[in-house]
Amino acid sequence: MQARFTSPSRRAFGRVFALAAPLFVAGSLFWLGPVAAQGAVPATPAVAANAAPAPRVFALVAAVGDQFQHVRQKESVGTHLDPYSRRMLTVPDQALNVAVLRGLDRAVALEYPEAERVLLAMRPDVAVQLALPQDREALTMEGVMRMLQTHTDRARWDQVIVVTPKWLMAERQGMGTKLSGIGLYVQPLGPLSESFDDGLLPDAAETVDRESTTSKRFVAPFFYVQVTTLDAKTLKVIKSESRFDFRKIVNKESASLDVEAAFTPDQLASHIQRFVETSALRSISNQSSSVEIGTVRSLPDAPKTDGKK
Repeated sequence: MQARFTSPSRRAFGRVFALAAPLFVAGSLFWLGPVAAQGAVPATPAVAANAAPAPRVFALVAAVGDQFQHVRQKESVGTHLDPYSRRMLTVPDQALNVAVLRGLDRAVALEYPEAERVLLAMRPDVAVQLALPQDREALTMEGVMRMLQTHTDRARWDQVIVVTPKWLMAERQGMGTKLSGIGLYVQPLGPLSESFDDGLLPDAAETVDRESTTSKRFVAPFFYVQVTTLDAKTLKVIKSESRFDFRKIVNKESASLDVEAAFTPDQLASHIQRFVETSALRSISNQSSSVEIGTVRSLPDAPKTDGKK
C-alpha cells in the first residue's frame, strides 16, 4: 500500500524523480545501456597493427530498490517511545535506481572518458522489502551476485560497481536513527536559528549574504548506501565503502513555522533528485561536488530572472 502523507511533501514524492529513461528487461534486471562515452570516436572495422587497446567496460548496478523513507521527528513523552514517525513510499518506474545510475554514469565518464558504461537497475525484490531493514543490504547483494554469476555479458566487463541500501541504527551528526537507503529526514523541533559573528561553524546555515546561523530545525535528504566494486571476471571484491551522505537544508525565505512546509513540492522534488544524483557521483569519484555532509544550508527561492547574468 502506498504511504499517505499529511505534509506538502506528499505531492512532491510522487514526482521526486520524474526522469525519462527507456527501460528494457534483461533477465532479472532492467537494462539501460550500454552508454557510449561522450566524444568517443566510433571504431573502424579495420584492425591496425598498432591499434589502441579496447576501452575499459564498467558495469554499474543500482540496487537501492523502490522504497523512499520519510522520517519525521515528533514530540515524545517517555524514554521507550520512538521519537519519530516513519513512513515508506513506493517510488514507481525504477526512478530511484535511475537517479543513482545517472550519478554513477557521470562519475565514470569523468574519470574514464573513453570507457563504456553498462547501466543495470535491479528489479525490486518483494522478499527484500519484507525483510528487516538491517537485513536488506545483505539480501540485496546476494541477489546481485546471483545475477552476475550467470550474466552472459560479464566476460567482456572489467569492473562491476554495485550500490545497495545501507542500514544505520545510530544517530549520526544530528540525523535521526534507523535510517536506510534513500529518503528524507525532517527535524521540526528545537530553536530555529541562533546568530554567530565568527563565520561558519559546524552545522551552520549559510545565507545569501554570508550571515552565519545554526538551526536545529531542518529538512535533510539522505543517501545511506554501500558501494562495492568487484572484479568482473572473478567477482572478487576490490573495495567496499559505506556512504552516509545527507544535506540539511532550510528555507528562511518562507514564513511557515514548519520546516518541511516551507518548501513547495517542486522545490523538495528538485533538491532530492539533485542530491541523490550528486551523492551517487561522489560515491565513486574524487571530483568535488555540492553535497555537504552535516551542514545546514539556507535555500531561498530562486531569484526572478531580470535578463542580467
